[in-house]
Amino acid sequence: MKKANLLKILFLVSYWAMAVAFIAVFTDVVLTYDAPRYGYPPIEYDITSVLLGGVLVCLTAGGAMASFEVLYFNRLLRKQALGTTLLFRTAFYLANSYLLTSLTVLFLTSQRIGQPLFHEATLALFARYVLSPKAIVNTLFLGVIVAHSLFILQVAEKFGQGVLMNFLLGKYHRPRAEVRIFLLMDLRSSTAYAEKLGHTKYSQLIQDCFSDLTETVARHNAQIYQYVGDEVVLTWELAKGIDKDNCVNAFFHYDKSIHQRGEYYKQQYGLIPEFKAGVNLGDVMVAEVGELKKEIAYHGDALNTAARIQEKCNEFARRILISERVRDALDGSREYDFRAVGSFRLKGKEKPVSIFEPVAPALSEA
Repeated sequence: MKKANLLKILFLVSYWAMAVAFIAVFTDVVLTYDAPRYGYPPIEYDITSVLLGGVLVCLTAGGAMASFEVLYFNRLLRKQALGTTLLFRTAFYLANSYLLTSLTVLFLTSQRIGQPLFHEATLALFARYVLSPKAIVNTLFLGVIVAHSLFILQVAEKFGQGVLMNFLLGKYHRPRAEVRIFLLMDLRSSTAYAEKLGHTKYSQLIQDCFSDLTETVARHNAQIYQYVGDEVVLTWELAKGIDKDNCVNAFFHYDKSIHQRGEYYKQQYGLIPEFKAGVNLGDVMVAEVGELKKEIAYHGDALNTAARIQEKCNEFARRILISERVRDALDGSREYDFRAVGSFRLKGKEKPVSIFEPVAPALSEA
């Protein structure tokens, strides 16, 4: 399981467990608990049992639900509108919350009166709880908690990996210097594709292409900086981009993903899209910008140089080109050899920039 998915599952389980704990503590401390009114025998409210039972349910059933959400449900509803997915998920988990809460109460009731789960007395008290206002209130509360937790995940995904947390912590509220790697990928022959497909079909093609980028971004620990037309910009902190050659492997993994869905693209659009890429690293200033629409922006020459390097792909018929600084950072790579393309004075640059093509060792010997 990928680290990003595991963190999402842990977040959901922890969030739901805290909600259950809140219900137990609130009932015990704030309310005057009237046991007979809610269908229980007139005994003291045992907060310890409720807490342990609730947390146990969250760790087991909640863990299963969170895994289902992250690993399956999220993919199933990925292309739906945010409001639609939120409503559908909330209704689904509201029903599950009601079921799990009821089963937990059935178990606790059985323990309190010392009778089996399906004993007549246990079921009678359980039936009174199921139809009580408390059951409805608890279920609605859990439904709100589930909706809120899912909303947080949805917003985090809309911002991109790690971006929401940076906003909340104010990491870039004041500009700060970082060394970053940028990978710019641009659709080849985009003008010809647009003319062939028309505006609507071409936009759907771009949607599909960038949807298929999801797995690549997660696997290679990248952040999506921005989409610009048919171009996407990925970025890494230096250490993360160099680790396992992520900044180069991301391109080849994405290319492989596109070709694995080649039949789909041929059927829908009559073509298999191909991208070209430029990679560079350098010093940038990172800052929150905007008031009505906020985003984290990168200011510096590193991004512009990556764009200029990408433009050389067409000139030399290459799929991906990298700067000398990236080549040096990847020194010692076991996955690639780096074939020199040349040294060029790029637009806006005073000094020439050396450019290389990453090639798998088996290909470089051919």
